[in-house]
Amino acid sequence: MSAEKEVVNFWLNRKGYFTVNNLKSKNKDIGILALKFDKTILEKIMHLEVNCSITGIADQNYISNTIIEKFDDKGITNTISDYSKNMKKDIKIEKIVVLNSLPKEKKDIIGKLEKKEIKLVEFEDILSDVMQGLNTGYFKDDVTRTLQLVKFLLVQNPKKFVDVLEKNLSQQKMKEMIAEMLDRDGIVKEFKKTNEERLALILKQAMIKPESLAKMLENDVLNRKTRKPFISSLIKQEKIGIVYKKEVNVKKEKPLSRFFG
Repeated sequence: MSAEKEVVNFWLNRKGYFTVNNLKSKNKDIGILALKFDKTILEKIMHLEVNCSITGIADQNYISNTIIEKFDDKGITNTISDYSKNMKKDIKIEKIVVLNSLPKEKKDIIGKLEKKEIKLVEFEDILSDVMQGLNTGYFKDDVTRTLQLVKFLLVQNPKKFVDVLEKNLSQQKMKEMIAEMLDRDGIVKEFKKTNEERLALILKQAMIKPESLAKMLENDVLNRKTRKPFISSLIKQEKIGIVYKKEVNVKKEKPLSRFFG
């Protein structure tokens, strides 16, 4: 069984499903058959097909010609029905496909699947759910054990984890990750503890335009109590003070008495 299939299988087991992974229809492999019982009575049955690729999802033609056709295959449908007929009659088989790295035309893919009554579940959601639910207990299964090691040894070592992210995420993905982190309340609270030197470095590297920085301070940072002390402290800074004095040091208007004697 593939690693991704192992993860989906573990996820289903945790949700109370009994899973069958070795069911075949002639020479065709049936992905995962998931059964949920109420005591001894079969209440729900799902047929899942898992298709994942590290380099990205297959094109839409593959989804249409391979995945959908597999759900429509009468031989597979009959095999599943025969397997479950003695448990409960006339139970509708729910069809689910697990895909990863969905492209921009995600809506088109979902629409195509929905027409065939096939539900889409993203593998990344399953993987995230599994990792969040892992505890420190020992797992004999190699795939689950590996995920556990990643969670408790790599992710909990900030320096090593960041090293991996920095070397493997593209610039765009890094921006998305940082934006996602800063959208979390817990991260923002921790960000408040950032020392002045690091905060200055962040602002410098951000290359914010002076006008935008001023608006940000006015609208999002300063309030009625902090504006006056901030402006006062800002003017007292040596370089800013010089610029400020030049701006306000305009020539005084000559009195009218000088012209009319």
